[in-house]
Amino acid sequence: MKILLVGAVIAVGIMLWRYLRKTRRRNMRTTPFAIPSGVTIGSTRLLEQEEVALYSLLQMAVQERYLVFSQVPLWSFIEVEAGAKVRSDVLRGIALKRVDFALVHPGSCRVEQVVQIEHESSDPQQTERQHVIESVLEAAGIKLVKLQPKQNHSLPDLAARLGITAEE
Repeated sequence: MKILLVGAVIAVGIMLWRYLRKTRRRNMRTTPFAIPSGVTIGSTRLLEQEEVALYSLLQMAVQERYLVFSQVPLWSFIEVEAGAKVRSDVLRGIALKRVDFALVHPGSCRVEQVVQIEHESSDPQQTERQHVIESVLEAAGIKLVKLQPKQNHSLPDLAARLGITAEE
């Protein structure tokens, strides 16, 4: 009899816990977004000075072969085909990762190449972030070109690194 009573108490406890969890989730979804008082929001730079110069050089190197986008979230151009749990885990792993420059084919609108600026960093999080990006790009078959930020890149050198020739 005691076992039955303990089992019933545990079952009621689990059902109550699930109900409260669902209620909290439902309330979180229905609350409209509002900026809390005391929070200041403003505009910030999208690219640093040397990145702007590199962006302009990329635009000239690719001309009409590619569209050049900067600071693109990795998840926005990657397709993950897997079961719901695995897909969710992969997307969570790449959630806040972004690439410096994405070269997009104007016809297919697919990212064909990514240009990453190699910042010198001993930060393990930065190293892990870069490893995740490289792994995903390799798995997707997207070419990765790494460039040094402060190095002066010539137009012919950059076009060669991107695999673009004058005959194309």
